[in-house]
Amino acid sequence: MSFVKRPELVESNQQFLIKMVPNPASKVSDTQKLAQEDVINQITRAGKDLFKPNPAVSIDGSNLKSRQLYNRTVSIEDMAKAMEKYNLVMQVNLKGDKSMTAMATADQLRSGSNITSPSGSFSLVRHGKYLRGIDVL
Repeated sequence: MSFVKRPELVESNQQFLIKMVPNPASKVSDTQKLAQEDVINQITRAGKDLFKPNPAVSIDGSNLKSRQLYNRTVSIEDMAKAMEKYNLVMQVNLKGDKSMTAMATADQLRSGSNITSPSGSFSLVRHGKYLRGIDVL
């Protein structure tokens, strides 16, 4: 009989938070702003836990990861289509002792590429066509 040692989860006082926001690099009309607000509210309601704080843990003292997996409620493709149509970006935040923020475009979300900013880098954990977690690189 063999035993596999499970990695130790170390709690942190940090949390991940995802938001859909208007692309700050673009100017839009008042009508477009209202449409953006409406679609952000629709995605947030449909995504439920995807847009709520998710505690961060480190595994064996290494990089931070989201403790809870996100539910499979809104597909990556559905979010990416809305982001393109309404000129939105996905803002990924780490809040707490070490704060970081980065923004992902629809193409970055689809490709699964790492999201980087001057404050740090994130990796979006995918499972099939859904976003399931976040890692700090």
